[in-house]
Amino acid sequence: MSNNTEIVRTACLLIDEYGEMAPMGASIRADHLRERGDTSGRAIWLEIAKVAEDLLADERPIDAQLH
Repeated sequence: MSNNTEIVRTACLLIDEYGEMAPMGASIRADHLRERGDTSGRAIWLEIAKVAEDLLADERPIDAQLH
């Protein structure tokens, strides 16, 4: 899971399942991966947490592009 589409899709699935707790869940997963020494997996899950947080935000991020 390394492309942007998969990251956004995973963030959306987490939001569907956990609502506003989705970013926290992704961060916890990242912590577990860090403990196992999986730095690339940790980086991906931190990105998922950021995307989930952005999707849940009331305001659009400054760098967001509308299509």
